Order: sequence, then C-alpha cells, then structure tokens
Amino acid sequence: MRIFGGVFMGIIFLTVGIILLLNTFFNFNINVFKLTIGILIVLCGVFILFNGFGFQDSRNIVFREGIIRVSEVQDEYNIIFSSGTVDLSKVNTIFAEGKVILNPDVPTLIRASSAFGELELPDSSSVIFSSQKYRIGDISTNQGYLEIEASAVFGRLKFITTP
Repeated sequence: MRIFGGVFMGIIFLTVGIILLLNTFFNFNINVFKLTIGILIVLCGVFILFNGFGFQDSRNIVFREGIIRVSEVQDEYNIIFSSGTVDLSKVNTIFAEGKVILNPDVPTLIRASSAFGELELPDSSSVIFSSQKYRIGDISTNQGYLEIEASAVFGRLKFITTP
C-alpha cells in the first residue's frame, strides 16, 4: 500500500483544500484537524476493503496471496507473511508458505536449507533444521543447468515438478 503516493494522497489534499476554502469563504465552524483524521481513516478503510492490504511486485509478495510470474530472471524472490507461488530461481520464505514449480526436463541443482521451517523436495523428502543438495536430471559443467538456492525460515517451501 503506497499511502504517500498517487491517487490516495491526491484525494486527501483535495478534500482538505476544499474544506479549508469552504471554511474561509463561508465561515463554517469546522474542526479541520478532526475532519482530516476522520476522512483519512475512512479512506484507509475503503482502500483496504477494495484494494487489499498488501504489496506485490515482480519479485515480492507481502501480506497477500499471489503468483509471481517470471518473465525476466531476478536475483531472488520473497514471500513474506503470505501465501504464494514462484515459477523459478532463488526463493526465501519467511513466516510464509510457498511453492516452486520446476520443469523435470531442465537439469536443476537445489541447495536447500531451513531453520525453524520445512523445505519439501520433489521426491517428497523434507529438509528440516539442516541443509541438503538435490539434483534433478543430469548436471554437467559442459551443459547449462538451473541452480536454485532456497531457504525456509519459520515457513514452508515446496518444490513441485510438472511436465
């Protein structure tokens, strides 16, 4: 939620400006401070009801459920206090639950580690309070392969292979 940007702050300034002008021209006895706080609380409520309270971009999901569709590989993807799905690359789940969907035809090396969390690998084995390497397909230095560094902290991360 961007409180200090865009349409939301524009509505607040416009409303306060109109109230101040009406108060000046027509000499209303309006407590502008209390009215501004009331309008701010009502607008926040409307914003939360219709837009949700959370944030999502091309790399992060915070306080909402969503899917990150990877069109360009980024350094890492984060799912924080949320539920989400990521299709590729480095993933951290912190107080969250996440899924990573992998193509079994793509050679992949997963470096999995967890602390107070669980990482479930494609063969249904789990990494709890430890680290583990997991390979999908033939991995050789002559041929490219996908390398994923995954961490679960107070959360759960599940790897799924689909054709």
